[in-house]
Amino acid sequence: MSTPGQQDPLVGKVLADRFEILSRIGEGGTGVVYKAKQITVDRTVAIKVLGAHVSSDPTWVKRFHNEARAAARLDHPNTVRLIDFGETKEGLLFIAMEFLHGRALSDEIVRLGKLPPQRVLRILSQVCQSLQEAHGQGIIHRDIKPDNIFLVEMKGGGDFVKVLDFSVAKMEDNAQQTRAGTVFGTPAYMSPEQARGVKLSPHSDIYACGIVAYEMLTGKPPFEAALPMEVVMMHLRQKPAPLVGFPEPVARLVMKALEKTPDRRQQSADEMHRECMQVLEQLYPGQTPSTGLPAVDSPPRVSGAQPVQNVGAASAAGLPPAAGPPPAGPPPAGPPPAGPPPAGPPPAGPPPAGPPPAGPPPAGPPPMAAPPPAGPPPATAGPATPEQKTVYGQAAPNLPASPAAGVASRTQAIDASGGGISSTVFMPGSAGGMSLSPAALAARQQAMAPKRNGQAAKPKPLFWVGWTLLGISLGLLLHVLFT
Repeated sequence: MSTPGQQDPLVGKVLADRFEILSRIGEGGTGVVYKAKQITVDRTVAIKVLGAHVSSDPTWVKRFHNEARAAARLDHPNTVRLIDFGETKEGLLFIAMEFLHGRALSDEIVRLGKLPPQRVLRILSQVCQSLQEAHGQGIIHRDIKPDNIFLVEMKGGGDFVKVLDFSVAKMEDNAQQTRAGTVFGTPAYMSPEQARGVKLSPHSDIYACGIVAYEMLTGKPPFEAALPMEVVMMHLRQKPAPLVGFPEPVARLVMKALEKTPDRRQQSADEMHRECMQVLEQLYPGQTPSTGLPAVDSPPRVSGAQPVQNVGAASAAGLPPAAGPPPAGPPPAGPPPAGPPPAGPPPAGPPPAGPPPAGPPPAGPPPMAAPPPAGPPPATAGPATPEQKTVYGQAAPNLPASPAAGVASRTQAIDASGGGISSTVFMPGSAGGMSLSPAALAARQQAMAPKRNGQAAKPKPLFWVGWTLLGISLGLLLHVLFT
């Protein structure tokens, strides 16, 4: 693959006699995405070409075919549409897909920080409709995450969702391609059974939808750690923090999808879609499924975020867009126009004969109550979001035995009103309380005994007074006897 500073050899060429490569717009671990023109019908498409470094590996060639086959089976409006698939005379494998205008859900979360619950429900319901068709065809996505959910720009409409990137999808008729104990997906969005490397069901995608919904509501996924394996172990061992401050039906829907046991989650993507519609109708009855919400309904909450560009083609193939210079933002607001000078004090006159009558306070503001500047507050650098990379064919971890009761575990509490994260340690104990051995109990009583027990052995002042009086009496007695 060429570096950004080099000219891509495919740009300007015609691929398979029907696609003219216009520009290179994205690159991932397994391929490159180009913006191209379909010559026969004169329309813009996105072309994903399998990278040369993996094109000689039969396993990756099979997976590329698998992605094309999966996309070819699906025609739901909320799924990215496959246009063509083929191989050039030079042996390059490519997939042609529709070119999308809009932004990835991950960019929207970074831009706004959090999404309102009604918008979360509408986005989630469309993702579930796409997955329901895929599950009906025996396809499990295995990599649902904000990077693979695209919000298409619709004139005058709300969010229109496209589910992208079926490159690691699991197909029922291709079971031999994935070995047992092999992990595929992104650690932050893996289901517990996916992390173990066991056979998956559609419940795994439902768990990932719950993670995405949690992140849309709070601005971050429920489990975060420095190492991917730590995140995987959190999915296996820890419960997500409760959603505090959100409507109870919304929190219940999301937390149900995040159950560790698949049987306790929603049993299908269609069931999750119906629950989203029921909660929408219950909490927001004026918003019918056909109306939608504005794509931008609140100012950005993440300081320093750049304006979002159209990155449809790169996101359609599940790859990051090519780096480019950030767009110029609006000029900073200048200082407010100078107003008339404040009125000076009235001229001094003769002093009044008596005390002046009490009047209203002066009309002007106090000297320190100056109006705030009109310009926007200075941007501060926010915390960097860790990049969520897809894991391809990694061995599943060897899991230790389940921790015994009474072992400390770490949990998090997220409050929607404050947006902060606090960590606390929970130490479960027995119902009867803590028991101590006799030796430990004696040591504890000795350590907590009052200090007066140690002071009782000290001589008191009356003791010395008695001895002094006795000595004086004996001296007087001896004096009388000898004189």
